[in-house]
Amino acid sequence: MADNEAAIREQIKSMQGTMVSELVDTVKKPSFNIAEPSLLFFGKQGTEGYRRFLQQSDWDLEDALKLIQSAYEWHTRSGEVVRGILEELFTRMPTYISLRQVGFDKCGRPVLYGCFAQNAAKPTDISVDSIIAHFVHLAEMAGRTNVQKDLDESVASNVIVLDCTGFDNRYFLKPDLILKVYQTLCLLYPNCIHSITVVNYAQEVRNTWSTIKSSFGPVLTHKVKFLPPAIVSQTFVDYFGHELVQWLLAEMRLNKETPLSAGQVAFYKRGNGEHDPRGTNVYVSAYLDKGGFPDGHRPHGGIMFGK
Repeated sequence: MADNEAAIREQIKSMQGTMVSELVDTVKKPSFNIAEPSLLFFGKQGTEGYRRFLQQSDWDLEDALKLIQSAYEWHTRSGEVVRGILEELFTRMPTYISLRQVGFDKCGRPVLYGCFAQNAAKPTDISVDSIIAHFVHLAEMAGRTNVQKDLDESVASNVIVLDCTGFDNRYFLKPDLILKVYQTLCLLYPNCIHSITVVNYAQEVRNTWSTIKSSFGPVLTHKVKFLPPAIVSQTFVDYFGHELVQWLLAEMRLNKETPLSAGQVAFYKRGNGEHDPRGTNVYVSAYLDKGGFPDGHRPHGGIMFGK
């Protein structure tokens, strides 16, 4: 039985590899009219980006080609505009939104953390364009561990920890904005989210998600997990290394303080204490403190453009 299952898995893997190769060859043909396929994909992931479009299309080659064409048109039409929005936004307000890469999970996936208490932008300040600009930047520019570059597509997606401390109920008035951002990400970066773990939430937040989640489809909803306080620490231990676990627990504790300390408000700066709100030492030393951003990585907009 086990041998048969292994053989079937290998057969499926081989068939999928053939489809990826066919998709790559088709996109690179002059007749497909995509001058720069590299615009489509973030990082240096080889054929992994093409595989994502096939996954998003349920392995239908024609549908994947349509998705790629639409994504390419978006990049050529709106890519530079979005990057301009990002620079203007984070130059003016470096802490506009706090979601940023802070480290890696045990498999080498980028881990992003965001806390509502650290967001300078209030619900009334948030626009579709600004949030899309930020998320596109995160999806394209996540720093990746050396080991990760040789692993499959399941490891190249992002892990998100969403801390609802400081959540403003006016966000409930913007479900259409959240859906629009998600639909754009699905178009541009299929399967870019591995998981979303929600912590420090009020029951009202979970109830509202239960009401609206059908609009997002099963692909995303299966990736969203709400962690009650009693299992947060152990869940972190299961998925993250010791340094990241300690960083997350410290960051969450500091973000519960009222008022928020100056160091936590300015989370894009090093700060003076032992805790660095920019992220773990492994991430910070490899990607932020070397006098430049290696391997094409671009960190949170506040780090790039803030003063």
